[in-house]
Amino acid sequence: MTHTLDPVTPSRDANALLALTLVLIVTSWSFFGRFSLLVAPAGIATAVFLHWWYLHHPAFLARSPLNDRAPVINISAIHVGGDAAGLAFALGGVAIVVMGLPPLRWFVLASALLSIVFALCVIFWHRTHSVWSTDERLLKA
Repeated sequence: MTHTLDPVTPSRDANALLALTLVLIVTSWSFFGRFSLLVAPAGIATAVFLHWWYLHHPAFLARSPLNDRAPVINISAIHVGGDAAGLAFALGGVAIVVMGLPPLRWFVLASALLSIVFALCVIFWHRTHSVWSTDERLLKA
């Protein structure tokens, strides 16, 4: 099997990724400077090896014509029902964030109280104001 190396011009996405990588390195240098000096050459060597490997052993993924988009992880596709398990999932997520970031405790408490007040106001509004006019209620019944 022979492969030809066509000249590849970098796309705008590649340039943006390179710029973001440089910004990340510059902004985090005080924390990860020595670590970056060791890991960057290893990452570059790994990238070169993987590129070489792909040129010699190409892999083509079979995609159906109906589902021709790239596979992605989509958090909105995870079903969380409106039952006790959904409530435990939501409260567990909030608890993890609050334990990980203790200064946010007062913010989370104030947000919870304001959301309860807002929910009660919406419930009161819907009980006192009709969504349908009287003519439309007669047609719906």
